Amino acid sequence: MKTHKPLDPKQPDLVCRSCGGDWGLWWDGGDYSGPPTNCSIFAPGKCGVCGKNTAVTKPGNYGYLKEGWQNL
Repeated sequence: MKTHKPLDPKQPDLVCRSCGGDWGLWWDGGDYSGPPTNCSIFAPGKCGVCGKNTAVTKPGNYGYLKEGWQNL
């Protein structure tokens, strides 16, 4: 059984694809363990993790973020 790092109770409002892949609970070393079908809507905005202005979505689309994302 795969275990994940604990969910951080404080989440950013928006996250980019890169940060979602790095910090999302459904992504572990490039392996996806979330729902078999998942649709995310991206819009222009500022990532709450890295601060880049790019396409962003809600962190729930990555299974929410692991603890430590604020320490980037």
